[in-house]
Amino acid sequence: MKIVITGAGGNLGGKLTRHLQAAAWCSAITGIDPKPMADEGKFRAVAGDLRDPHDRLWIEPVEAADAVVHFAAQNAQPDSGWQEAAQSVDMTFNLLQHVGHAPCRFVFASSNHVMGGYKDSPLPPGETLRATTPPSPGTRYFDGEAFHRPTAYGSSKLLSERAVMARSANALLTGVNIRIGWVQPGENRPETVNPHGGGRRIGPAEADAAELARATTWYRGMWLSNRDFLQVVEKALTAPSDPWPARAIVVSGVSNNAGTAWNLDEARRWLGYAPADDIRAALG
Repeated sequence: MKIVITGAGGNLGGKLTRHLQAAAWCSAITGIDPKPMADEGKFRAVAGDLRDPHDRLWIEPVEAADAVVHFAAQNAQPDSGWQEAAQSVDMTFNLLQHVGHAPCRFVFASSNHVMGGYKDSPLPPGETLRATTPPSPGTRYFDGEAFHRPTAYGSSKLLSERAVMARSANALLTGVNIRIGWVQPGENRPETVNPHGGGRRIGPAEADAAELARATTWYRGMWLSNRDFLQVVEKALTAPSDPWPARAIVVSGVSNNAGTAWNLDEARRWLGYAPADDIRAALG
């Protein structure tokens, strides 16, 4: 497989690039990122601008790829503004214009933030978050002074999911939208997943026991270990699409965390994903 990784210089892109260097089934990796990167092994760096629909630097490797893994975003932080979110959607649309003319697998790094509203609006008893659950972009958090629920980032991920679904219906393209949970940089250890939403200080208004319990359950439930992250992306790249209900699918991407709100049935059935880690077991 010749694979293109957008956002290859970031947290997720870097982890996948290192993994694919050792994968015998991957013959070439092209990393697209505006930041300087060095060629190494089977990896070749391209400083293309995905916002530019005419930039041949990225278009040529994308058109020649057997698969594209799309991590890039104008601002990958959940509190990105609407202008940044629109530019991220532009990147996805631009990429999709240049895939599907030949057989290609498109793996889109969607986000848990597509369903972030369920952090504080729990599902009915017995239900869990899956592809058929109505979306609710934006995760409510407290910044030490006030509550916020930014929706631009999660909405951009939802719109890009829909674009992948639409493009795959009329092209030689199969797509996997992975609603990726929480993959921290580096070791991504379970004990550093906290109830404050990524290290934010908790304030007096959020310090009651019910709020802390709900936040803790939410953030721990969406942890995705490094090895489970690499497994779910590898499965998304290589799983046959014959059993899928459509040419593009949506799956949850979290570890096998006890008590999680995220349903992994689709990822197990359609990709063969078998997550190995459980944050509760790791924390003891």
